Amino acid sequence: MKYPDSVILIFSKAPVVGQVNTRLVPYITAEQAAKLHEELARDRLHMCTTAKLCDVQLWCSPDTRHPFFSECKQSYGVQLHTQTGDSLGERMLSAIKTMLGQYKKIIIIGTDAPALDIEAINAVINELERNDIVLIPAEDGGYVLLAASKHHEDLLTDVPWGSESVLASTVRNIERLGLEYSLLGQCWDVDRPEDLERYMALKGLPQM
Repeated sequence: MKYPDSVILIFSKAPVVGQVNTRLVPYITAEQAAKLHEELARDRLHMCTTAKLCDVQLWCSPDTRHPFFSECKQSYGVQLHTQTGDSLGERMLSAIKTMLGQYKKIIIIGTDAPALDIEAINAVINELERNDIVLIPAEDGGYVLLAASKHHEDLLTDVPWGSESVLASTVRNIERLGLEYSLLGQCWDVDRPEDLERYMALKGLPQM
């Protein structure tokens, strides 16, 4: 491993029909949305594990029992962990707090940012040498990656998840806490029908 002091935590929901990629329905069916979620998750796992930058773990919601997660563990050799907490912020903070006991640098990504490449993650790990927090913004006002070398209980307090103010609220918290941070280049994620079209083009697939 290039960075034995670092770990990538891939946050993923179980691919339950009607509970993932719901913003894309009815542009695609709920069944297609669940299949897309599986495809995106596998893509992230393949990218991160084959790069051998650092350890990779799959953090599962609501728990690790869905067969898809077992398949991922077997296929990619990753540890499975259950996300704990009511909000996304609580779940990310819990993961950071837990894993900072074992690693110096924690990188959290989701499954729905196919344009996020391994070079960007490598840059994030290097940025954590100089900063406490590193974020890669998303075009919709959120972010596709949060990385930390320090834990603070108030890091993600009062962040309006799912809104256009997620990044701005997080940055306000970081500045209020006096933490050092950096923002790397903006990325896009698959939230809307137009994002799905971009994904299809990225993969060289016919438009739906």
